[in-house]
Amino acid sequence: MGQKDLAAKQFEYSAEVFADTINALIFEGEQVVLAKDLQPAPTESLYQAVNGALRNQYNDVSKYEMRNGRIATQYTLENQSGPDYRILLRKAGYEGAIYRQQYDGRDIYPAITLVLYWGDKAWNASHDFYRFFRRKKIHRMARKYIDNVCLHMYSMRTLPLEIRQRFKSDMRVVVDYLAEGEQYTPTDQEIKDIDATMGMLHALTGETILLDNKKLLQEEQERGGKVTMGYAATMYVERGRQEGRQEGRQEGRQRGMREEKIRGATAFVKESILQKQSKEYIKGMLQTCFQLKEEEADTLYREGYEREHEAEIPALT
Repeated sequence: MGQKDLAAKQFEYSAEVFADTINALIFEGEQVVLAKDLQPAPTESLYQAVNGALRNQYNDVSKYEMRNGRIATQYTLENQSGPDYRILLRKAGYEGAIYRQQYDGRDIYPAITLVLYWGDKAWNASHDFYRFFRRKKIHRMARKYIDNVCLHMYSMRTLPLEIRQRFKSDMRVVVDYLAEGEQYTPTDQEIKDIDATMGMLHALTGETILLDNKKLLQEEQERGGKVTMGYAATMYVERGRQEGRQEGRQEGRQRGMREEKIRGATAFVKESILQKQSKEYIKGMLQTCFQLKEEEADTLYREGYEREHEAEIPALT
């Protein structure tokens, strides 16, 4: 996954986000796993390659749940950006290494792996060994002796609202943003880790706007302010207004509050078009945040589009 993988690991390494993800997906929102009971677990294990050499393998984020000073369960989050039909083999290798290590240790505990799928393509790979081997010519009487390793995979971009509502941490901000897309409506949920959350959203969407005001958001949080996605959107709008005021000063004229609002809205349209935002999103923000009428918003969008593309807007756009 490259940068996506690094951003996901940073985001999920937080004990709060990790515990919240386990509770939301496994325990259906019940607060069973507590952040204070989690400790980092090894993410590297060894296996013997075909040529006999030892090779190492890595999973993404793994944590022990501790009870009375002993390991109760080991949970692992594995991130995927695209379908991988062989991931079942990787899972079997990861968990096999965990159980083999227990053979020589004092604690015996279950290993549970969740695959968080962040891609936008349909996952058509097999979810268990029975289907994974269905094309092999295996005698029917032998099939029942195959240990059925199962893949517990969640498509994080398309989680239904019922599941998204179970999240209490910054993960709720991420899954809502991805699932709702252009219809995303910011909530009043406070963002705890601004750096990791904005970095995660940027890695998954490519929207640089998510990083533009990150430092200012962090400074607001350090002052004791409550930072939400709604607040972040307000700062984005304010940035557009500031650019509009700057353009006005360069022109040498102040045209009053009404004209200042139009300049800010124009700067907002310009940046939004450069960010390849949709017409519906731009017009909606103009009407909501700049209090423009629908006709005014449509005019500003058309003027901005034609100015940036140096061509008339297509008739059906």
